[in-house]
Amino acid sequence: MKTAAMGSAAGFLGVLGSKANAAPYETPSYAKAMAPVKIKSVRAITTCPSGSNLIVVKVETTEPGLYGLGCATFTQRAFTVVTAIEKYMNEFCVGKDVDNIEDMWQSFYVSSYWRNGPVLNNALSGLDEALWDIKGKRANMPVYQLLGGKSRFAVPVYAHASGINNRRSYR
Repeated sequence: MKTAAMGSAAGFLGVLGSKANAAPYETPSYAKAMAPVKIKSVRAITTCPSGSNLIVVKVETTEPGLYGLGCATFTQRAFTVVTAIEKYMNEFCVGKDVDNIEDMWQSFYVSSYWRNGPVLNNALSGLDEALWDIKGKRANMPVYQLLGGKSRFAVPVYAHASGINNRRSYR
């Protein structure tokens, strides 16, 4: 019994031991030949074509001329999303590695008090798209190729939607 208790205590202490034993972050193999690129700023670009409030997330990097764009539009609370991006997301992301998209997504999602809210989810989706845009530019590939290639080569479309009322009655 004494041995079992000591073994349990040793196992428990091993779990709570120092983080020195934790594996350090390892650069992915595809990025080993490239210099690390960090996020310099995250900002919101607002526009309002035809009365629709649209928000674009722009992620600027430490590599000159390299940036990513993503859509964070939530038309009902557009200015709240802008505030979330510029006051919260920018501070959260500056200095982080652009290649760690999943880690950044999880950290941002879990660190917010109001999870699954439309404001933060729209801001987060814009960040995600912008980071994938950067990854595609760095790889010199379209993002759909990075995600596994095309799933379709053509899409059937109904093309008779001109919006002109020709006053015909269909019964």
